[in-house]
Amino acid sequence: REGAAAVEFAVVAPVFFIIILGIVEISRGLMVMGLLNNSARIGARTAVLQGKSNSDVTSAVSASVSAVGLSGTTTTVYVNGTVADISSAKTDDVIGVTVSIPISSISWVPNVRFLTGNITGSAYLLRN
Repeated sequence: REGAAAVEFAVVAPVFFIIILGIVEISRGLMVMGLLNNSARIGARTAVLQGKSNSDVTSAVSASVSAVGLSGTTTTVYVNGTVADISSAKTDDVIGVTVSIPISSISWVPNVRFLTGNITGSAYLLRN
């Protein structure tokens, strides 16, 4: 009977630690999604102003994303659902901004070959 607790711990500990690590990774992904949604909202608020261009939106999003320590994002600007330059947008057009980042670049797990895809945040506003 000696060492039974050590054997039980050796069996249960890896499963327990994998579950905890999974919870941490999912939480990190949800946190990054919130940060990307906020950055997209900042970009959309910039985009609806008259006289702004796509580069102004990209700069606003990049500043917001880098302020929270993320890098490697892709920003896409939409006018009425299609990728376009916001200088062509008219009053009451829907302007959208989507910001995405590869999951592998935000993961805290080393060697994340099994994590593929992107996390995306988006925001849509009407041009005044």
